[in-house]
Amino acid sequence: MKPISFLTEEEIQKLQETEASSSKEQKKTAEQIQAIYTAGQNILVSASAGSGKTFVMAERILDQLARGVEISQLFISTFTVKAATELKERLEKKISQQIQETDDVDLKQHLGRQLADLPNAAIGTMDSFTQKFLGKHGYLIDIAPNFRILQNESEQLILKNEVFHQVFESHYQGENKEKFSRLVKNFAGRGKDERGLRQQVYKIYDFLQSTSSPQKWLSDSFLKGFEEADFAIEKDKLTEQIKQALWDLESFFRYHLDNDAKEFPKAAYLEAVQDVLDEIGSLNHESDSQTYQKVLSRVVAISKEKNGRALANSSRKADLKPLADAYNEERKSQFAKLGQLADQITILDYQERFHEDTWELAKTFQNFMSDFVEAYRERKRQENAFEFADISHYTIEILENFPQIREAYQERFHEVMVDEYQDTNHIQERMLELLSNGQNRFMVGDIKQSIYRFRQADPQIFNEKFQSYAHNPQEGKLILLKENFRSSSEVLSATNHVFERLMDQEVGEINYDSMHQLVFANTKLTPNPENKAEFLLYDKGDGEQEDEESQVETKLTGEMRLVIKEILKLHQENGVAFKEIALLTSSRSRNDQILLALSEYGIPVKTDGEQNNYLQSLEVQVMLDTLRVIHNPLQDYALVALMKSPMFSFDEDELARLSLQKAADKVQENLYEKLLHAQKQTAEQKELIHKPLEEKLNQFMDILDSWRLYAKTNSLYDLIWKIYNDRFYYDYVGALPNGPARQANLYALALRADQFEKSNFKGLSRFIRMIDQVLEAQHDLASVAAAPPKDAVELMTIHKSKGLEFPYVFILNMDQDFNKQDSMSDIILSRQNGLGVKYIAKVETGAVEAHYPKTLKLSIPSFTYTQNEEELQLASYSEQMRLLYVAMTRAEKKIYLVGKGSREKLEAKEYPAENNGKLDSNTRLQARNFQDWIWAITKVFAKDHLNFSYRFVGEDQLTREAIGELENKGPLQDISQADNRQSETIKEALEMLREVEVYNTLHRAAIELPSVQTPSQIKKFYEPVMDMEGVQIANQTKSPEKPISFDLPDFSTKEKVTGAEIGSATHELMQRIDLSQQPTLASLKDTLKQVQTSPAVRDKINLSKILSFFETPLGQEILANTGHLYREQPFSMLKRDQKSQEDFVVRGILDGYLVYEDRIILFDYKTDRYDEPSQLIDRYRGQLALYGEALSRAYSIENIEKYLILLGKDEVQVVKV
Repeated sequence: MKPISFLTEEEIQKLQETEASSSKEQKKTAEQIQAIYTAGQNILVSASAGSGKTFVMAERILDQLARGVEISQLFISTFTVKAATELKERLEKKISQQIQETDDVDLKQHLGRQLADLPNAAIGTMDSFTQKFLGKHGYLIDIAPNFRILQNESEQLILKNEVFHQVFESHYQGENKEKFSRLVKNFAGRGKDERGLRQQVYKIYDFLQSTSSPQKWLSDSFLKGFEEADFAIEKDKLTEQIKQALWDLESFFRYHLDNDAKEFPKAAYLEAVQDVLDEIGSLNHESDSQTYQKVLSRVVAISKEKNGRALANSSRKADLKPLADAYNEERKSQFAKLGQLADQITILDYQERFHEDTWELAKTFQNFMSDFVEAYRERKRQENAFEFADISHYTIEILENFPQIREAYQERFHEVMVDEYQDTNHIQERMLELLSNGQNRFMVGDIKQSIYRFRQADPQIFNEKFQSYAHNPQEGKLILLKENFRSSSEVLSATNHVFERLMDQEVGEINYDSMHQLVFANTKLTPNPENKAEFLLYDKGDGEQEDEESQVETKLTGEMRLVIKEILKLHQENGVAFKEIALLTSSRSRNDQILLALSEYGIPVKTDGEQNNYLQSLEVQVMLDTLRVIHNPLQDYALVALMKSPMFSFDEDELARLSLQKAADKVQENLYEKLLHAQKQTAEQKELIHKPLEEKLNQFMDILDSWRLYAKTNSLYDLIWKIYNDRFYYDYVGALPNGPARQANLYALALRADQFEKSNFKGLSRFIRMIDQVLEAQHDLASVAAAPPKDAVELMTIHKSKGLEFPYVFILNMDQDFNKQDSMSDIILSRQNGLGVKYIAKVETGAVEAHYPKTLKLSIPSFTYTQNEEELQLASYSEQMRLLYVAMTRAEKKIYLVGKGSREKLEAKEYPAENNGKLDSNTRLQARNFQDWIWAITKVFAKDHLNFSYRFVGEDQLTREAIGELENKGPLQDISQADNRQSETIKEALEMLREVEVYNTLHRAAIELPSVQTPSQIKKFYEPVMDMEGVQIANQTKSPEKPISFDLPDFSTKEKVTGAEIGSATHELMQRIDLSQQPTLASLKDTLKQVQTSPAVRDKINLSKILSFFETPLGQEILANTGHLYREQPFSMLKRDQKSQEDFVVRGILDGYLVYEDRIILFDYKTDRYDEPSQLIDRYRGQLALYGEALSRAYSIENIEKYLILLGKDEVQVVKV
């Protein structure tokens, strides 16, 4: 088709007028029309939250396609794969619609081609484009097209560590080894090894990866701060500040002497005031900076003398107290300022004194970094495996060095479009420059939503274009989309009221003025006073500890009860569905408390999934320790963990006996060596090993040897499954609370081991080392996700919520302090100044006495460090403001800001007056958390009729009665521990997982996918006495008649035996009995020895009672029909829950049954104590009904006879159910 020309400015203006006067329900705004149709120049669209930027982008693409542009001529970069997919889907829908609506045959054909080309269009993340690009052109710089991406953090870590150690060794033994040794010691800290340096090297490396050319930045900018350091200018600045501070003090004292001092004529402090004034009076305009510094230090010294301190109201006149307090307060702040300046002088002196040494250290660091970057790059090329940033660097290298390739792409792309432009980093910006022809860039973003600084995104890239286009339209066109189509007027005015008082160029990096304010445009949402934003504070009073983080939370936190009260009110009084409510947090550190509180009240919740505690889960820990022992059994901790685990169940007494088995001639031995002595009976105290323990140990050592042998010749994946199967560990965890999720974790461990071996790494030792490095670096592997409920409150981080919207939003943890780890680091990097470092200097003390040290180690921040620290502080605070902006703009109807504090203390806080309608910059920069900002705004601008209210909620309003309960919540049934065949060893695990279990099982009807349950867990559903709707899954709490006790382990030889242990052992015995001949007492004794249990449990099993069972009619029938007999048979069965109409899986193990042609005889052993058999018949009727149904379905036989074999009394009883 013939190309159709783009619209002129006049035509766009006409279009805007036509749209404004049209009768459409949803009109495009004038700015949206401008953004869709303007052509022929660079365009920056600053699109506030909810202003329809995705709509604008899609419409612009569609307009270009309709004018004859091919989809292959557009480069469209999105921030996430999800955003790219959604944009493609939107375009597909719209193009199909246009094809149907148009009668123009040429246009139909052209659009049809675009639709066909859509899957191959350059729409996606920058990473996906660079991968394709390098696959196509990598040969130019000798990169094979079959490269792979190092997406696995652990694999990267292994490679990085290997390269680091190579480079480290070469420098440690190189010609500059003294200098290098000094560098290593500078970061060694208490560790006294290379870990400190390694940490800093990786930090710098991550920073370098975000620059468009790492080696160039290293050579040009790394030492810039040292090269440009000018101490003279800094001293002059400091002298000016000292002058000002001394003049302020002088005028304050003079005013005091002329006015209030008359009230305190005899006060001793007046002498000191006069001394200070005399000192300041000695200065004149010819005084140099040295003189000023001397006067400052003398004034500070006077202030610390006895009479130089505060004014005491010795006359005790009440009306003079306010005067004295006001004087003391002002005096304190004046001298604090002077004290800070005195400290700055000291630091500056040290910085100047050690400047050359620090610079020398930085040069050594630069050399090491350069070698490391080169070696790591080379290593990745050998592996033909790269990080995403490497691929971008290579793409830039090709585009810069091969003009014909660059020009081909510049000619191909009619327009280079980028979404979420505020989150661009310097690599991406360089790439966009190289792909565009200089006049065809279309950039959409909102600087107020730039929250990815930790990924090296730089909002200044956006800001520079914003300022440049605003002041110079020749550079490009700036279009502002301010109308918000998402939120209610209450949400928008609250957001505007906060940020116009909080953000300016100095703190916030932009001035939140009319160009950035949100404008209400969603006419469907009528104003509603009930939706006025609320700032809710849990009033914790003065009695509670300030630092609640360090307390062990025994009860639900006040803030969470406050939130639950509001959620229940929304849900039950206003009919709001749970899924319309979102809880946003700035980090996941308090998520445990939040989940616990919600589960306590039965509120379903859906988390954003990344709990990142997979490696910490109990079942995975046990497996990792097992692998460690197979690799190296001399690791005592891992060996004890494996022996104590449910796989082998050695108790404390057995381990104590084994740990005493050292050889006579050895002082110290590993536990494994002691186990070998115990086996050979060569130790000093071999008499401690009794026969049962000897058998148990032999079995353990045999199994461990077999695993170690297997590991030498088989893959990790096969080894892990062998362990699961040999000790039934996979089945065992499946029977624990939340079993399916635990089994998924174990399954994932095997898969991860398999992936590890497929990524060119082999061997158990490297796998363990990788896991240990991941744990040491405090990373984790993401947990295996379980299916979430359908109608549930969303709990997610603010970062995850970006781009989403929810009717009701609670911003939690407003009182949680900002993360300031970056500013406490040993190095701080800046794009402009390069490296700032803390230099460890040895300073002579000049001490003569023998007991005083001759030298001290001082940590001196380099001059650049101080500069970078200030820059970082401003950047961090700006980022935190933007994070709060993103959180507040997620809400459609109402925002709740939730924090806590003592009402009395907060009300008493005083703040400096406003400054040009903003909070004072010190107030903003001294805030420790979001709450400090919001509270300061409510206090300083109290008269401004702010569009949000605050409310303190005390303990009296948060009692269980005041909060209320979720209606229609079925009661949780207690279930006896004895009903589940679980050993004592996992009591602790059950306790730890109780909270998770409550949440996972409360809302059976809401869980989407089939859940797996055991018959003993749901047997109560079938009990006729109970009237329960739907299957209620039993909680893992103890029954009331068995109080929970926390006993310390009993290390005595006397063993405690539980009913559950006897039950498990009896079941195993019944399974092992050889039924091919009539059992005798002797044969039963031999069989009992094979049972995996302790001697104390074996002693409790009554063999003659079991023998008497085989004399009953059922026992005789079993012996006569062993050909028809099946024992310990697992089964699974799908059932339908009546309440939710959802399917769920029942899984269990049948003790035994006989199958005949027309009937099945099912029997189940029970060791529970009882008074009357009818008690147990009622208790287990439902369970047997399930077993019967399973058998009936499996064999298509209707007639099922069910028997319980009761072993809980002195005589055996067989009853038919």
